[in-house]
Amino acid sequence: MQLLARLNPDKFYIENVRSILGISYKSAQGICETAVRQGLFSRGVEVKCPDGAVAAVAANESELPEFVRCWTEHEGILEPEDLPTAELEKTTFYRLNDEADPGTIRQTA
Repeated sequence: MQLLARLNPDKFYIENVRSILGISYKSAQGICETAVRQGLFSRGVEVKCPDGAVAAVAANESELPEFVRCWTEHEGILEPEDLPTAELEKTTFYRLNDEADPGTIRQTA
């Protein structure tokens, strides 16, 4: 679909696909996962610090580091703090595979 060609090919989320296509979250997730199986997209996971900054990115959750460095404010001073990845928010994202042509993406779900 030409609409999906508007996405940033290096990193996009299910919500981006849902919004562009005007479909439900579940349908957008199905489209993304179908594209992964067809080799058009690859899936990744990111872990976010409490302030929303992305601290680490990996192909899957098991490849994330055990701890990540985040910056937290203590008495008005930003200080680095190593936090356990298991306790932080993780988000799945997708990338357009290099070999995939954005013009060939089509809805299959």
